[in-house]
Amino acid sequence: MPSKSVGGFDLILGDLYNDYWFNAGAIQHSAVACTKCRGAASIHSLEKLVFAFGKMTVKHCEVHTCPDCLHEHMAVPPEKAFLRYKPATKANLVKLFAKLPKAVQQSLLMNRR
Repeated sequence: MPSKSVGGFDLILGDLYNDYWFNAGAIQHSAVACTKCRGAASIHSLEKLVFAFGKMTVKHCEVHTCPDCLHEHMAVPPEKAFLRYKPATKANLVKLFAKLPKAVQQSLLMNRR
């Protein structure tokens, strides 16, 4: 998910902050080894609140940043919010349509033209 490379550096953290991600806790400095230079990298545990369909969903993400080589690496990418749902198929839509009240079915069919 890195943005366009700037001077050889892939910038991830700034784009996430601009997309309303925030630090879930304190930044863990010198916690892991950098994947590029093996220096001491910091861990940024990020969260984002998503309001949809009357519910609040909290998304999590983890980014490692190295102060030595300025490399940023997304260790844990944001999970998909609706991963547990099946994709819409014709059979699923027919079953859902059959469960609707008769008046709603008629109004949907009338608006289809």
